[in-house]
Amino acid sequence: CYLCGTMVTEPPSKRAKTDGEAATERPSPSPNGEGANGGGLKSGGPSDDALLDPISPDALRRSDELAASYRDARPYPHGLIRGFCREGFLEDILTELKHNSKVKFKETDLFRVYQSIDLGNLKDDSELAAKIPALMKLKRAIYSPEYRSFVEKLAGLEPGTLTDEVDCAANCHAKGCHLLCHDDVIGTRKVSYIIYLTDPSPTWTDEDGGRLELYDAVPDGDGDAARRVPGALPARTILPEFNSMAFFAVEPGVSFHSVQEVFGDRPRLSLQGWYHAGESPGRMEDATL
Repeated sequence: CYLCGTMVTEPPSKRAKTDGEAATERPSPSPNGEGANGGGLKSGGPSDDALLDPISPDALRRSDELAASYRDARPYPHGLIRGFCREGFLEDILTELKHNSKVKFKETDLFRVYQSIDLGNLKDDSELAAKIPALMKLKRAIYSPEYRSFVEKLAGLEPGTLTDEVDCAANCHAKGCHLLCHDDVIGTRKVSYIIYLTDPSPTWTDEDGGRLELYDAVPDGDGDAARRVPGALPARTILPEFNSMAFFAVEPGVSFHSVQEVFGDRPRLSLQGWYHAGESPGRMEDATL
């Protein structure tokens, strides 16, 4: 990984590539909103003001289309916004991360990843913040009241559901890094998102690995009260393409997902985080974390 302009020691691989990826169902882009890029839809999202300047106006105008795609997506509602930021903006963030951040290797039974800047605890007037103006601008944009309202509409949430709590970090999955299956439920997390910062050229491919994998929830026993567990293989996968944002509502025993092991030598960079609600979700007993 080159977040700080130097190579990070590659962790030893723990998982071999399996045939699960080959067996993955990959629906066509249209039903799930992966490839749509407009269509003359009327604006239903927040206005294109200075605060939201990093975000593509086209993405904001497509709120109705994106909300429908989210609602109809399987194995559970989720969305993908391609062309998320205006042209050239994420390239500025990549430069900032490369020259002004350090990475720390973290490993548990669930994941192995290099974490860089924790934006949730970074003060606007700090020395580091002054060195990463584009990243700080994006943080302010995606946690603004206007953009939170946009996310609420896409995810079918009641207005005012999402709070102003900032919870996000820049992450680097180097070769051998991965994230095992879980549902993301901790505390008041409500919506999970990933903004992909992978190399724009050459385009990220399946040979690089690192797909986001989404799983069906299947009952672990009989009866309506049976605990739900993830299916054996992912029902859908999403390639971490540069300048795209994947997101889904966090729900106990439902929002099962993982990150496929990174196979190539290029780092899978992302800005990953959560929007929070005012209270924890129901059925916390079904949570995996």
